[in-house]
Amino acid sequence: MPLARDRCYSSDSPGKTSFTYRLAAAAAGKKAPPRQPKLGRDFWTYTSTQSNQTPPYLRSTKTDSGEDAFFATTIGGSKHDVAFGLADGVGGWQDQGVDPSVFSHGLCGLMGGTAYLHEGLEGGEQLRPQGLMQTAYDAVIGNPRIVAGGCTASLAVADGRGSLETANLGDSGYLILGPGKVTYRSQIQTHAFNTPYQLSKVPPKMQAQHAIFGGSTHFSETPKQADVQKHQLKHGDVVLFATDGVWDNLSAQETLGIVTRVMEEHGYWFRSHNFSDAETMLNDTMVRALTLGEKQDQESYLPALLATAVMRQAKTAGLDRKRNGPFAKEVNMHYPHEQWRGGKSDDISVVVCVAVEDIELPAPQPIEAKVIKSKL
Repeated sequence: MPLARDRCYSSDSPGKTSFTYRLAAAAAGKKAPPRQPKLGRDFWTYTSTQSNQTPPYLRSTKTDSGEDAFFATTIGGSKHDVAFGLADGVGGWQDQGVDPSVFSHGLCGLMGGTAYLHEGLEGGEQLRPQGLMQTAYDAVIGNPRIVAGGCTASLAVADGRGSLETANLGDSGYLILGPGKVTYRSQIQTHAFNTPYQLSKVPPKMQAQHAIFGGSTHFSETPKQADVQKHQLKHGDVVLFATDGVWDNLSAQETLGIVTRVMEEHGYWFRSHNFSDAETMLNDTMVRALTLGEKQDQESYLPALLATAVMRQAKTAGLDRKRNGPFAKEVNMHYPHEQWRGGKSDDISVVVCVAVEDIELPAPQPIEAKVIKSKL
């Protein structure tokens, strides 16, 4: 009688790769004292691969970060597509009796919610960061509860191919970091020193008063004027967004130094040889294993470690009266008679995203069973 071998499956075709993302945010209000960061008060964690997250997306409140705001979310429920970013309320609105935090937190909340509820990914309708900013801005303009205000805005959208698109308006911004190096730094947009591009809502009454009596000029850009850039991420790349509370106090190289210390201390980066100028390498296995489960210690979650380290260092630098940081250098370049010394105390928000390239093995394909004839 004929005998048949057990059915077997072929795995000859190579596995496909796709990206998922690990995120965290950290914040420090201008009036908050330096302190040991606490989960849910000073930093927050998020991962695109975790289902049934509560809340479904990250968004800040004034209690968290003052006039700065942030958000992070999956897009349309896809674990391979994320949107994240931040906004910095323009403090000059306080002179008109307007709370700048209402505008910035409103904008970020709308960007987060809009991205999370986005439909059409399966049909090829990709979400674009500039379009997301425009949708949220239009909603802010039409919201009667947000009477007036303004903010800078900087955000990104990343997909399963590791494609990152950003839209940056104003003087917040971002770095893309690889092992031991800054691979990209965003450019700020300003009208003049310390006067960034900004989204604004100026009510008709205030416009009329300004036309008659003069007063402070309210700059009002639109999302169409944002600087849009596209990048291709690599496995383990770190994308770090921050408001000017960081960039006024830390240079790109100083920020890289902070990130490097955290990455090397926890084994995600390592030196290829035992000397100072050796090439920095990525421990890709550790990065690929980077998860955030309910039982995992969220305080040791890599994006949270990075975000809090940068936030704390910027906070310390902003309070240092002897430091000759980026803001002090800018002041002394434009206004040498001021002889400014020290950091610049400000609200701080940081969002960190780590790109993780996952290897997806192909579904096993059945192979026709071979029939072996036996001789009787």
